[in-house]
Amino acid sequence: MAAEEVLQGADHYKSEIERLTRELSETTHEKIQAAEYGLVVLEEKLTLKQQYDELEAEYDGLKQELEQLKEVNELCCRLGSVSRRVENIIFSI
Repeated sequence: MAAEEVLQGADHYKSEIERLTRELSETTHEKIQAAEYGLVVLEEKLTLKQQYDELEAEYDGLKQELEQLKEVNELCCRLGSVSRRVENIIFSI
């Protein structure tokens, strides 16, 4: 009877080891998948950050260009005003 109990105990431990090995394999596989997914997310984040930086630089450049165009427009308006004054003076002579 003792030999039979030892064999049952050995079978129990063997099946428990197999179960734990399967669970460990599954858990390891899930962790690898999570890590791969995390890497994909990090790569996408880096790509989006680069695109954001590029767009922000383009925005700053366009904003500066707009300010310059506003200044040029203001100068043109002043020049037009001066030009009209000069014409008025010339025609009044």
